[in-house]
Amino acid sequence: MAYVPHDKFAQKAKEKGFRARSAFKLLDLQNKFQLLKKGDMVLDLGAAPGSWLQVVSQIVGNEGFVVGVDITPIENLGLPNVKTFQKSIADQDFVEFLRKRDPAIFNVVLSDIAPNTTGIKARDEALSHELSMRVLEIAMQVLRKKGNLAIKVFEGPETPELLKEAKKHFARVHLAKPMASTKGSKELFLVAQNFLQNGQMA
Repeated sequence: MAYVPHDKFAQKAKEKGFRARSAFKLLDLQNKFQLLKKGDMVLDLGAAPGSWLQVVSQIVGNEGFVVGVDITPIENLGLPNVKTFQKSIADQDFVEFLRKRDPAIFNVVLSDIAPNTTGIKARDEALSHELSMRVLEIAMQVLRKKGNLAIKVFEGPETPELLKEAKKHFARVHLAKPMASTKGSKELFLVAQNFLQNGQMA
């Protein structure tokens, strides 16, 4: 990654050996919401270049495991509790692809996916919403009862629809902006905790 000289989070990432400054977004969410715990099985969508995988690997420890998936290859991290795959979440067989692997169900699903922006505000917001809804759809099929979810979203007119949908399936839903998010950006994270079953507490 390219480290911006005056970006304190980029500098901290370089000092701590993280592949990207986004590691601190996840660390901030973890401090606020305790999404991850030792021994968890975690799915990281849009995992390249791997900074979230590095963070999760440390938190879940040897008793846990992390599966990272991205449309672009992820350079080997050399972490024994991390496995990576190259795959698009848009593929119709994505969930089936996951179910053929071990682990196939997860305590936590994370997504730092962003769309390839066009510069057209309405189009970019729609692309982001589409991705967020797809991640939610996948999470509902691969999460364990009481599981947690965090999805990057770009706030727009369709964000309330995403929140409404998440609230049907999780006991607690929040929007949070980590300290490492770029100032002035519309980037937020939807944090959904305690996955429900048939609208009941699991």
